[in-house]
Amino acid sequence: MKVAFHTLGCKVNQNDTNNLMALFQKQGYQVVPFGQPADVYVVNTCAVTHVGERKSRQTIRKAIQNNPEAVVAVTGCYAQTAPEELAGIPGVNLVVGMADRPRIVDLVAEFRATHRNQIQVRPNRATWEEMPQSDGGERTRATLKIEEGCDQYCSYCIVPYARGPVRSMPPEQVIQSIRGLLAEDYQEIVLTGIHLGSYGKDCSSSLAQLLAEIVALEGRFRVRLGSIDPHEIDAELVETIVGHPDRICQSLHIPLQSGSDRILKLMNRHYSLEEYAALLGALRAGNPLLAIGTDLIVGFPGETDEDFDAMAAFVREQAFSRVHVFRYSPRRGTPAARLPGRVSAAEQERRSRVIQAIAAESGARFAREFIGRRVQVLFEEQEGSLWEGLSGEYLRVKVEAAGELRNRLVPVLITGSHQDALQGII
Repeated sequence: MKVAFHTLGCKVNQNDTNNLMALFQKQGYQVVPFGQPADVYVVNTCAVTHVGERKSRQTIRKAIQNNPEAVVAVTGCYAQTAPEELAGIPGVNLVVGMADRPRIVDLVAEFRATHRNQIQVRPNRATWEEMPQSDGGERTRATLKIEEGCDQYCSYCIVPYARGPVRSMPPEQVIQSIRGLLAEDYQEIVLTGIHLGSYGKDCSSSLAQLLAEIVALEGRFRVRLGSIDPHEIDAELVETIVGHPDRICQSLHIPLQSGSDRILKLMNRHYSLEEYAALLGALRAGNPLLAIGTDLIVGFPGETDEDFDAMAAFVREQAFSRVHVFRYSPRRGTPAARLPGRVSAAEQERRSRVIQAIAAESGARFAREFIGRRVQVLFEEQEGSLWEGLSGEYLRVKVEAAGELRNRLVPVLITGSHQDALQGII
């Protein structure tokens, strides 16, 4: 039996898909590319924006067209928040919510036996969901999801409704999982979660405490952190991150979302611009070359020209290494969807371009700071004699080298930059 997967949305969703693949493979299924004929298609959907929902529906219809006789199973955030809507698409056989993902292979088998469509969507669990962890076939870095759920309830966000409350993988299980990955010769472990900074709130631990255990493990490896909200980065976590540059990647993604205190309050974010700037100052005091990326939403309801100008000025001032810009998309059932003062699509697009231009300039300037310095690069790809990999600061680096460098952490002297990558020598 052949199964094909397609993932929409965030890196956590991709990790979830990898784990679903492992469930099917354990039962003897062969995983094939999504565009090929398969007996089962699994679409892992996104509901963060209306674009994500639209692309999810398009992907579902493509799966049905690929093989009208196949079983089509839909899961993910969109499935959790609007199951009836997805079940109404002709050709969809199963809609599987978050709590029932571990049963997805059995649900497929049940459908094949009965030919009865099902919606299996329940409220999310309050405890950690046991799923097999899989790398998805990547052999240099492994992504380990250690947290699920969010209880922040930002006014624009549907994720808490889709993913449920915070649940943390027990610390001892995290350590055991990392030891297993190191035994498989992974050089980089990416810790991820829906709201990573909330790790440990439900099990008397914290992200800082967990990292202290991880950095003490033996072996040559490094840890990369997923996105962390600013109000969850305390002094202990700052000290842990900047105090272990050889073990913890010196790259953080800290969502800002708006450059206006007024808009931050409307968003139900839990910090001010002053607090955010102070946090970045503390991090850079520990490591002036720490890479800091962020997320921004342009066109939030009520965002005036003055609010946007303040955002642009703040982004210039903070000199982020990378910025992800999102245009506001109303999510049904969220408080922000009821706010007045909608910003037109054309103005959202204009504001997005302005921020992207500022971000491109600051990102290039940050990368140039490393010319003449050595960085640790994990090499992944080869084209002829040219090897390419990522530094701990999430900078793409290329070198000319003979021999095998794949899955090796190598110190590289940066000599220049070209297009989207730094150049260096070993």
